[in-house]
Amino acid sequence: MTDLRQTVAELLAGVQRPGDFYATGTVDMHPPRLTVDGVGTVALPLLPVQAEQLIAVAKRAPYGRGTETLVDTEVRRTWQIDAARLDIAGKRWADDLAQIVRRVTLGLGVSGEVDAELYKLLVYDTGSFFISHRDTEKAPGMFATLVLVLPSDYSGGELLIRHKGQEVSLDLRREEPSEVAYAAFYADCRHEVLPVQAGCRLALVYNLLRRNDGPLPTAPDHDAEQQALAELLRGWSTAADEAGMPRKLIYPLEHDYTEAELGFSALKGADAAIAGVVHGAARAADCDLHLALVNITESGWAEYAGSYSRYGSDEFEIGEIDETHRQLQHWQRPDGGATGMGALPFSDDEICPPDAFADLEDIEPDFEEATGNEGATFERIYQRAALVLWPRGQRSAVLADGGLSVSVPFLSDLVAQWRRTGAVPGNDLWQQAQALALRIRDGWPEQAWQRQQASKAGQGAALLAALCDLGDHAAAAVFIAVHCATGAYSAEDNVAIANTLVELPPDQAMNLLISVVANNTARQPSACAGLLALCSERFADPRTVLHAPALALLAALPTTPPDVTDMMAEASSRPSPELVVYSLVGLERVDAALADQAIGHFLAWPVTYPMDEILLRAMLALDALYNRGPAGAEPASIARLRQASLDHLDQRIAEPLAPPADWRRPAEVGCPCARCAELNRFLASATEPVWHFKAAERDRRHVEYSVRQAQCDLDLATDQRGRPYTLVCKKNQASYQRRVRQREQDLSHRERLLARSRPES
Repeated sequence: MTDLRQTVAELLAGVQRPGDFYATGTVDMHPPRLTVDGVGTVALPLLPVQAEQLIAVAKRAPYGRGTETLVDTEVRRTWQIDAARLDIAGKRWADDLAQIVRRVTLGLGVSGEVDAELYKLLVYDTGSFFISHRDTEKAPGMFATLVLVLPSDYSGGELLIRHKGQEVSLDLRREEPSEVAYAAFYADCRHEVLPVQAGCRLALVYNLLRRNDGPLPTAPDHDAEQQALAELLRGWSTAADEAGMPRKLIYPLEHDYTEAELGFSALKGADAAIAGVVHGAARAADCDLHLALVNITESGWAEYAGSYSRYGSDEFEIGEIDETHRQLQHWQRPDGGATGMGALPFSDDEICPPDAFADLEDIEPDFEEATGNEGATFERIYQRAALVLWPRGQRSAVLADGGLSVSVPFLSDLVAQWRRTGAVPGNDLWQQAQALALRIRDGWPEQAWQRQQASKAGQGAALLAALCDLGDHAAAAVFIAVHCATGAYSAEDNVAIANTLVELPPDQAMNLLISVVANNTARQPSACAGLLALCSERFADPRTVLHAPALALLAALPTTPPDVTDMMAEASSRPSPELVVYSLVGLERVDAALADQAIGHFLAWPVTYPMDEILLRAMLALDALYNRGPAGAEPASIARLRQASLDHLDQRIAEPLAPPADWRRPAEVGCPCARCAELNRFLASATEPVWHFKAAERDRRHVEYSVRQAQCDLDLATDQRGRPYTLVCKKNQASYQRRVRQREQDLSHRERLLARSRPES
């Protein structure tokens, strides 16, 4: 096979006529003043009462059949008001209409002056429609129709446009009253308006005219190029596995587009024409097509090009390129949606034509002068929009190259598409999605940090959800056994794992859950407890299926306190109130005796499960959960934790509470230096309210640090009069005030925990 990249590029080089058979968009319009004979000024958005008034003065819209003009509500059911009875005014109306005409002229690929002649006002009330038809020439020079849907509240009424085997469905309804949607299409296009489901659709119809002599514009015709390209792509799909065949093709576009502008509907000139040809050929050849931004970043060291100059970077030139990153990102689908896919790498042998990025050398690099031991460096960034396509049969391999950030979002989109089209098991979309899911599963990262990162990003959950949606629970079970049970697990996976387990035979579900809990509780205790609690809701017989996993959770609950000095330890590895709540809720549903064992475990390790930070907060959450029935309905394990919490609160409430009687303040600064020794002396003094510490900045900062570390009852300020400055330490009642707030909180919590046990009056 000849060089595919060069052949495709040469073929597309002949596609220069821009435009498509239709153009559509939205403008922020200044509200026009629409006046109708017999009704008066029409409010926008359209009011229901005025919709009725418009229908009262309108006529049934006819349709043309040959030389006849007929009214048949089986063919066309809508109302029309002729242009002669309309008046559209407003300070900015002419400018807004001219802007729309310019946009649709560009979108249709028409050059020269185009006029918009008002034809009708159409009122589509509930049930109105117009079956597929072509517009007849209504005025000399007419070549297309323009439809503007004015602000009105309705649903349904989509506009379908067809041309040479292509079809587009346009929903011109807008929620924002200031936005007006428009659509234009060539007169030879078949089109129809689907039934309005509710409300009233109000539309202005214009004839687009060319006043000059000569042939009228027609829809661009690139059928020959499209068919030839489709044939090339089919051959590529067949030979894709052969040596030398590119895995994907990247065709750069002519115009510049920012990330915000990127989209098939926003392409300009020949780019739009080429995209239309490639889109049609890709569909015919069973290829995936996307629009993306090419990003090429080069960096390395630079050298001086001439004599040293302390001004600017003109004296630098590129020395050597150390790093090059080539990625495709910001993906867009032909239907206008974003895919959520991450960056995908590419290689030189995928660029079409091969020299498409030759202008990279023209990009001016950013130079950075030498600093310290570092020499001068440079960075050069190149960005360009491109069409990206690959054979559908190579989809799994292409997406796998990009990693999970690319393949998993694509899989989710594919499954959603399958569901939208009927969710038929075993059909082509199902097979595509299942093949991709298995490819992702079997290529799951092996390194621990990558596995954990994927779980936290929800990629494992997304894969499991896709497999469950596809009904491939056996494949999902393999993923749980091979990956989730060996560390590729986080709380984000729980819903997907539970959804999988309930679809499996009870023994298999039990064994998988035991593996996940036993192997992950040390690292993810709250997540594992949450998984057990979630499964206890889903399984019809949790006492049988979940008893062994519950024992595994109990056996793995943390005992030794977390190492708070270990900055690398993840927060998810530390005990939390959620761990206590999930454990008790799940264990109670499985076996109340196991829940009681869990309470005994939590109370036996007070350093690991401190009362205020964990157990009391857990009890308050459980109180909200169980405080729905009579007092006697509370499980014994929860009642035991409630009593332990009340005992803790009662003990602290009983402690005496009074403001300081003198200027002594509680604190013991542990630093043995002379400055902190003086600080301790001052804190212990019953007669000194203020200490002035005149010292160098380093000493002042040290004392400030010690005060904050020990939470001393001091207000600090710096007196900048004289040298050195003076640190002013003034005693306050912060500890007492904290105890007052703690007492108020304790009383509130005590009242809340006691309320449930009181009999109702």
